[in-house]
Amino acid sequence: MTDLHVGHVAGTDFLQQDAIRTAVRDTYRSVGPTDQRVAERFYSPDELAGLPDETIRSALGVGNPVRHAGLSAGDDVLDLGSGGGIDCLIAARCVAPGGTVVGVDFLAEKIDRATHSAAEAGLINVRFVESEIEALPLPDASVDVVISNGVINLSPRKVRVLSEAFRVLRPGGRLAIVDLVLDHDLPPEIQTHPAAWAGCLSGALSEIALYKGLRRAGFRDVAIEPLDDFGIAECALYPLFNDELLGLLRRLVPAERHRRIARSVFVRGRKPAPDESLPGRSRG
Repeated sequence: MTDLHVGHVAGTDFLQQDAIRTAVRDTYRSVGPTDQRVAERFYSPDELAGLPDETIRSALGVGNPVRHAGLSAGDDVLDLGSGGGIDCLIAARCVAPGGTVVGVDFLAEKIDRATHSAAEAGLINVRFVESEIEALPLPDASVDVVISNGVINLSPRKVRVLSEAFRVLRPGGRLAIVDLVLDHDLPPEIQTHPAAWAGCLSGALSEIALYKGLRRAGFRDVAIEPLDDFGIAECALYPLFNDELLGLLRRLVPAERHRRIARSVFVRGRKPAPDESLPGRSRG
């Protein structure tokens, strides 16, 4: 894993940053709703209760970061790539009273829909802001927890995203994200496929590359904990993966890896105080 800025494989034949951003934007702008199976895979009935149907059917994450984030009343939370807003709405319940949630997404359409959903759910401590996650519109040291769900892999500048998350965290604040990691490089035909980027596969790092990126950004007490295997059957649940890409996965990935193209992991890290010395990595 040699290049954190342009995918997980370096080389001139692979999508460049502008092309990656365009592919991801176009895909997410046009993607349709799911049939709730994605949400029901990761969220309990209690967590989904009272959420608008549109929010549930817009869930496109790869896990449930809120469940692992240890949120408490009064926490100020930032969600990187909030999409339809499901994690923001659940988090808003967890941090009330006194806490706030800000969801950041790069599509105005997603911001409008999530804002409408929050109003429908009667949640007044959550707001949504249109922005790139590589340049967050928040002051330094302004939030307690940064969450994200299958979004950092979408960025061709992952270290920049992690550095921005570190910047906006208060000293002692924590990162609590879910994303995919790869154990094997993808075939070039899959690596360069726009739907594979939009589906978080092409941008996925190895576990060691992700760990190094977190440490480079400044995080300490880093832990990467396995959650679930993400195979072709799981890919097929997402409207992000079209028939062409699913066919390439079945044809080009060795059969013994069809049930684990990637792995979802929960990643935690902590921003130390200026005078604090913390131990390094622990692995779940």
